Amino acid sequence: MLNPYKLMYDAEMTVRRWKEAERDGYTGNKLEVVAEKIPCRYSVSGQVSIGTPNPSIQNSHTLFCGLDEDIREGDQIEIRLRTGKLVTATLGECHPYTFQWQCEVKRDDNA
Repeated sequence: MLNPYKLMYDAEMTVRRWKEAERDGYTGNKLEVVAEKIPCRYSVSGQVSIGTPNPSIQNSHTLFCGLDEDIREGDQIEIRLRTGKLVTATLGECHPYTFQWQCEVKRDDNA
């Protein structure tokens, strides 16, 4: 199915996921790249300042991408915006709509 919103995807993302890996006889988790250069749209939803004495800025953003992408809650994502800026975040809850995924994105910054 043709996604009419794909024209608005002005960023690309790399998706990393924690996977079980064995090293030197021990089992642990390793962050592995699942997909690269996925077209997406990164949208700012709001900001909240919390905490003292070192205030933290908790941003609320939304990410949109095609339904055929393999993304899951908890994935670590790296988004390259059209300006070249790189944003690192964690995927929250994702909702499938008719043509695209709409996902909450969590990103914490110190003030």
